Amino acid sequence: MALRTLGEAFERLRSRGEPLPDDSSCPVCEYFDITHPDVRRILIDRDPTERLLNMAKCRCVGREDQQRRDDQLRHAQAALPAGGRTFDNFKGRPGTDDMLAAARRFAGRAGPRMLVFVGQTGTGKSHLLEAIGHHALESDRTVRYDLASTFLNRLRHTYDSDSGEDVHDLTAWYQRRHTVLLDDIGMESATPWVREQLTTLVEERLHSGGWMALATNLSKTAMADRMGDRLASRLYAGNPELSEVSLVINTAEDYRA
Repeated sequence: MALRTLGEAFERLRSRGEPLPDDSSCPVCEYFDITHPDVRRILIDRDPTERLLNMAKCRCVGREDQQRRDDQLRHAQAALPAGGRTFDNFKGRPGTDDMLAAARRFAGRAGPRMLVFVGQTGTGKSHLLEAIGHHALESDRTVRYDLASTFLNRLRHTYDSDSGEDVHDLTAWYQRRHTVLLDDIGMESATPWVREQLTTLVEERLHSGGWMALATNLSKTAMADRMGDRLASRLYAGNPELSEVSLVINTAEDYRA
């Protein structure tokens, strides 16, 4: 049945016999909510084969289903740890005010597009990275959270001939994320390959204008010694060419102590 013919059929349904309920027509696509009991009854009565019923189905339902699937996929691909650590349940302590303020600015897309947290373990760096991730999801943006070691393991996996993944496809996938969150940089074995991969990821985010937040326990000197001057110069303050990087030195003490 052509669309024109379907339209004529709907007009006949409206003008003959029992009319379709006024509240059953979608204001967007002008088709019908076939879950409405009266719509279903009337259309099946007119066409027991249900062909007319299926053709009358609101097109927006499919779009809503697709949006729901897209949202579920976006949340799954974010890989945020379980526990739901957000801004609302972050417990501020002496020394965390600057870090919290910077995280909120970053999440609201204000200020530099690269944010670096530096501080000892147990001071809230990971919590705020996750909070940024949840805020990004709530704002319908794509996000990816990884420990640096997890990111590197994913890259290594692509070199396995049986993995079915390509390293260029994987790195391109990361670059397509609106926000990338990388935790515990500097804790992995500092091989030349590791240094190159992490530096490349950071440089590509800087050059593309993508949003990226990172956390590390290492000072600038320790980062340079372990991961190389090239990466350290891009993450830490003092580089006038990289004003798009916001560095926050967290002075809080380990809350677990």
